[in-house]
Order: sequence, then structure tokens, then C-alpha cells
Amino acid sequence: MSTGSRGTVLLLSGELDLSSAAALEDELQRVGDLSLVIVDLTGLAFIDSTGLGVLVRAHQRMHEHGNLLALVQGEGQVSRLLQLTGLADDLTVIGDAQELLGEY
Repeated sequence: MSTGSRGTVLLLSGELDLSSAAALEDELQRVGDLSLVIVDLTGLAFIDSTGLGVLVRAHQRMHEHGNLLALVQGEGQVSRLLQLTGLADDLTVIGDAQELLGEY
């Protein structure tokens, strides 16, 4: 994790599923008052519906408070799942964390 005064980047790796989603949700709640939270999915090999639910809820909470949650899109299954579910269109998905860090 890399944290600045107004934003942070969370680097995920491995799998985001039922067994790991609660830890991510806790961390997202902890940093949710920052103006920008970027979740880097490039290190994920797998994500399931539980993991997607955590990201969607975090997006909604941050949006309600005028803050931004952005996802750095991963590849493979992670990317396909974001596209198939339509979440790539509903959430802020970027190619690189640096795209937003300079703005905050």
C-alpha cells in the first residue's frame, strides 16, 4: 500500500475471494475517507462475486461522500469478469495508477 495525504494505492495479489474479501473490505473502510483510493488489480489471478461485491460497496460508499474509488484493471479472468458483469462501465477503471495520482 502506498498512501499520500489525500489518496492511497492498494496493491492486490493472488486471489480476491470469500477467504480474502473481508480483509480488503476492512482496509477499504479504513481508507475510505481519503479523496482517492486506487485498487490495483494487476496482481490478481482470480476474483469472485464476493470480491466484486466488496469493490462495488466501496465504490458506492466513497461516491456518496464525494470521494473516488478507481480500479487499475488486471488481465485475464479479472479483466473478463469486469467486462462481462458491466462493472468496467459502471466503476472507474484505469490503465495505470499514475493517471489519477497527479490530479489528487
